[in-house]
Amino acid sequence: MNTNARRAAAALALIGTGLAGAACTSDSGDDSTLTVCTEVPFAPFESKEGDDYVGFDIDLMNLLAERLDQEVEVVEIGFESIASGEALNAGTCDIGAAGLTITEERQAAMGMSQAYYRADQALVVGAGSTVASIEDLSGMRVAVQSGSTGETYANDNAEQYGYEVVSFESMGDITAALTAQNVDASIADLATWTDMVETATDLTLVQKIDTGEAYGFAVQKDDAKLLEEVNAMLDEAFKDGTYAEIYEKWIGEPYTGDTGQ
Repeated sequence: MNTNARRAAAALALIGTGLAGAACTSDSGDDSTLTVCTEVPFAPFESKEGDDYVGFDIDLMNLLAERLDQEVEVVEIGFESIASGEALNAGTCDIGAAGLTITEERQAAMGMSQAYYRADQALVVGAGSTVASIEDLSGMRVAVQSGSTGETYANDNAEQYGYEVVSFESMGDITAALTAQNVDASIADLATWTDMVETATDLTLVQKIDTGEAYGFAVQKDDAKLLEEVNAMLDEAFKDGTYAEIYEKWIGEPYTGDTGQ
């Protein structure tokens, strides 16, 4: 089956915004549905076009659903609930696809797939800023996304560089705060900031921060069967060139073989 057919394999629907509001869960016994927890906007990995969810992660979830003879249903929920394992282990969804960096803490809380994307951090500032690097942030307010590795990195370096960390629920909230000049800068994932800066007139990416991070997909801690299928899907996509097509489509450059691990 060609890539376009794979991408068309799943119908995507918004189910709910909270743990209690999800209408279809991994405990429901519905074997025809793959429920995917994510948060938008986090382009180019997940975003909305009209009523449809699109992005790098969504295309890969469509491949997984095709492999399992299922349809994707998206549960839109706060990132922190996904990253902590709360949403997955509560049965809100089968899999988390939300630009999740693989960390030891997350591996302990959930089943994490193999790496599928290298994800460094980036420093972004608003219009008129004189900040050129993290060394210029003394006395400033730096926005991060709650529960993210960007938040961890910013907290770990705040004392050294003398800035205040301000946490927000979503990347959309961070963008709004930068535009309104309620914060001076933001540290978050490079790929997402690159995509968002391209469409913004008042944001500038001033520094790439090499952290050697990598994204993975997450499943419930004891769901070894689904985790095996996720890794098999990725192996096949790497081997047959489908991953490279998806990578170039959403990242805008050829895949070089570097997934970060």
